Amino acid sequence: MTEKIVADLVIHALNAAVLFPTPYRGRGTPVGWSVVEQRDMSIASHDGHIVWIGPACEMTDQIRVTTDCAFINGQGRIAIPGFVDSHTHLVYAGDRSDEFEMRVRGKTYLEIMAANGGILRSVKAIRASSEDELFHESAQRLWKMIKSGVTTIEIKSGYGLDLENEIKMLRVIRRLANELPVRVIPTFMGAHVIPAERQSDSDAFVTELCEIWIPEIAKSCLASFNDVFTENKAFNVAQSLRILEAGKRHGLKPKIHADEISVIGGVDLAVEVGATSADHLLKTDDAGITRLANSGVIPTLLPGTSTFLMESHHAPARAMIEAGLPVAIASDHNPGSCQFFGASIIQTLAMLQLRMSAAEALIAATLHAAFALDLGAEIGAIEVGRSTDIVLIDANSYRLLPYRAGDSLIETVISRGIPVYSRE
Repeated sequence: MTEKIVADLVIHALNAAVLFPTPYRGRGTPVGWSVVEQRDMSIASHDGHIVWIGPACEMTDQIRVTTDCAFINGQGRIAIPGFVDSHTHLVYAGDRSDEFEMRVRGKTYLEIMAANGGILRSVKAIRASSEDELFHESAQRLWKMIKSGVTTIEIKSGYGLDLENEIKMLRVIRRLANELPVRVIPTFMGAHVIPAERQSDSDAFVTELCEIWIPEIAKSCLASFNDVFTENKAFNVAQSLRILEAGKRHGLKPKIHADEISVIGGVDLAVEVGATSADHLLKTDDAGITRLANSGVIPTLLPGTSTFLMESHHAPARAMIEAGLPVAIASDHNPGSCQFFGASIIQTLAMLQLRMSAAEALIAATLHAAFALDLGAEIGAIEVGRSTDIVLIDANSYRLLPYRAGDSLIETVISRGIPVYSRE
């Protein structure tokens, strides 16, 4: 007689389970996945990992539950992987709502900057806030993300712009990871913009970043990734290369903000340094798409940002998908250029602005976004062996999530095998 599989969590009799078949392992291009709906299915988990998926009628024959097993009735619910928000600036202080109104009235970025707005305004707010104040404000935002179905989130520093305040931000991110029940991935982004007080000699600032800040961040084990904003108004390609290579020497994996405003070589640099992801890509052209193909760099598109900024042009998602690129999407939630909250609205915008299908948007925000954090073999899909990061939706199809924009259909959020949110 075959020994039964032990489970400490069971989701029983789902009306429909969205599963991702897995033809992919490794770093290359994770394409070829599809969304499959199967009726009357059950999912069993043990120690935070999926151990069995099968017809509900077979569960009692194959599963032995622990005495403290948690049972979740899945009838009338659909299960999808927990959303992976692979690009956010969730730790910040205050708001920039007046800038939003200025933009709506036609003010340009430079005009807003001249009125003491923009990123440097957020820098002042971070520097004036205590670590506890930042934590409590950011924790409220993260709980909103969790309620939207996010089970893994990347959070960047980058509003400190001096070593003391960058470390303060990263400590807040680590505290969020320790105290809230989802997976939090920290990214160091000291190379967000040139600080106001250092703009007279940007190369000296880059040298300080490479020789002092990055070694200190790496020694403190406060970050997994090192990100840089490669743009005319921020860091040029040569400076970005120095910063990313310095991070690699100290064990920080490279990411890059590229092609958001202009094409200056950010995509080529991402491929050259083996970046885990290249993000924004609003202006990426056919040559950039060809460069990204089979590179292992995950193109991460941020439709919330181009919408919030009222751009007439959005990232070329269709061309990327047709070229076989594993397109990811993320929220880019931040105080200035994107205040959209939660996963479902980003699904909606991916369909409206990027012309993705519902299935493409779902995979982009789960599996492909997991690869954008170098976690593609662990999260992002409902499959035996993966982390039990599952969201139950009060609907009969995953297509309703982006379709019913603004209507929360999230019933239950399970993170690493533990129910962390229930609408009831």
